[in-house]
Amino acid sequence: MSDVSLRQLEYLRAIARLGSVTAAARELFVSQSTVSTALADLEAALGVTLFVRSPRGMRLTASGQRALAVADNVRANLEQLRETASREREEVEGDLTIGCYATIAPILLPRVIAEFSRRHPQVRLSFVEAAHGALLDDLLNSRIDLAITYRYELASVRPATGVTTRWLRSDPPYALTPVDGPLSGRGGEGGLALGDLAAEPLILFDLPPGGDYFLGLFHEAGLVPNVRFRTTSFEMVRALVARGLGNALLTQRTVLERSYEDLPYATRELDISSEGLGIEVMQLAGRRPVRRMEAFVDVCRETLA
Repeated sequence: MSDVSLRQLEYLRAIARLGSVTAAARELFVSQSTVSTALADLEAALGVTLFVRSPRGMRLTASGQRALAVADNVRANLEQLRETASREREEVEGDLTIGCYATIAPILLPRVIAEFSRRHPQVRLSFVEAAHGALLDDLLNSRIDLAITYRYELASVRPATGVTTRWLRSDPPYALTPVDGPLSGRGGEGGLALGDLAAEPLILFDLPPGGDYFLGLFHEAGLVPNVRFRTTSFEMVRALVARGLGNALLTQRTVLERSYEDLPYATRELDISSEGLGIEVMQLAGRRPVRRMEAFVDVCRETLA
């Protein structure tokens, strides 16, 4: 069967109610020929005659009455769909899946989740943690509703086309050093120089594209760091530094400067002019945000400011 359009069903309902093609065309602000052609196409698509034509007007056939009942149901279902969608846009309830860059998630996300859940207990909230590229893929394929990640301006990061972004905050990089390491007494209040770090073993946090970002800080200063180990684990970075195996750079900070083994490490500010790494929330550009998405962004802005 050929496709039947909503417009054809709309014309069917108007003709049945008003009794003529002319009256239906006048009410719908279209030409009489447009309505006549649409009706003929609908009858051809269904393979039945919908109206009996007479000088007194147009009267539905038995097939036409059945078609009208279906058209009325379609119209009613569409109205219900519009009402449901309207409520969904306005009411803070339903399912919401958040994606978050792996190092941001355990430091910043718990406080957002706690506050959002307190305010909006009707939302079924879930989250995933991943690298930047995986989050972008999940967002573009509608596996997540929002993505919280860093704003990387790197050649190795593909442009985030098809999404819109909103800035949340900016975090400057800092250094982690062994408490009794060679750099423990350098820098003073002015911060630790990248040149001092480049001369010592470096534990590189390498969850894409984090490694490129940290290496880029050295390269912009004309330095080549001595990378001893690479790891995609935030906790492994802290553990290796606490064991005295090298220094590291990170952007997110824990309250306690101790590893999982309960070994201490030191943190130092950097003597660089970097404004820090921005954190932003991404969403699909062509998707109208529902109220629960906007509510989550609002909580992020309030909590992470």
